[in-house]
Amino acid sequence: MSVEVVYVWARLIHFSAIYLLFGLSIYVECLTPVSFRGESRARTRLWLLFSCLVAGLGALALLLLEAGQMGNGWPDVWNPATWLKVLDTTFGRVWRWQLVLSGVAVYVALFGPLRYKHTALLLLSPLILLCMAFVGHAAMHDGALGAFARFNQAVHLYSSAYWLGCLVPLWLTLAYLKTDRRSEVIRTHVNFSTLGHIAVAGVIASGMVNIDLVLGKWPFHWASPYQRLLLLKIILVGLMLLLALMNRYVLVPAINRNSERANKIFGRAVALEIVFGVGVLALVSVFATLAPV
Repeated sequence: MSVEVVYVWARLIHFSAIYLLFGLSIYVECLTPVSFRGESRARTRLWLLFSCLVAGLGALALLLLEAGQMGNGWPDVWNPATWLKVLDTTFGRVWRWQLVLSGVAVYVALFGPLRYKHTALLLLSPLILLCMAFVGHAAMHDGALGAFARFNQAVHLYSSAYWLGCLVPLWLTLAYLKTDRRSEVIRTHVNFSTLGHIAVAGVIASGMVNIDLVLGKWPFHWASPYQRLLLLKIILVGLMLLLALMNRYVLVPAINRNSERANKIFGRAVALEIVFGVGVLALVSVFATLAPV
């Protein structure tokens, strides 16, 4: 398997882990009522540890694979001299922060005092995510336009990570709808949905700006692999939006009425929304290897 193919898979796994880490931290620590936070932490503890470990290993793997792409393939993936050359590039100077922050997050997840662990990860996860706004196509501009492009990409990352990342803890805590914690679960879902309106608007608005900054036109050139995949990404985001609207305005009211059927449909719809979201991240991972034409 080529370095380029492995790089795409590594980017997908790394992106997914960062989104999950951010979503778990925000959903549990900011959206969940204090009275339900202990149960929510217990339900998502292994996922939080898993996301930290994968984000840390993914950051290291992407550095090695970047060295392979910059050099002569697999031999340079394992060549420390090439790693140092990569770390001295524009990408590498950003990636130093990614490695440090991810390493700290792994240490906190494994050895940090329980009393401060969740707060520390809540602070670290947005910084880890922010690093991604300074690499890739969004970092292709210089000067004032470059600063705006990075800011817009940060908005896009935070909005999409909130939307997709929070869906996982939402899905994991659905089991509590059948317990005496039902009202707190519903309140958390409503809190997520309320801010979700802003996040969805942020995804759409910043995504349109990104298209203009990177491509300069609407993706209607079917001969371009980049534009075909970009259009597919837009379609998947549209499907996620339809599911989100159905969940919020059709199923949540039915859940409030204690409808068992609505509970089941809601769980399946959230799972499908997550699948579409992972599909979007897979396309984004492929974009990194294509010229934006």
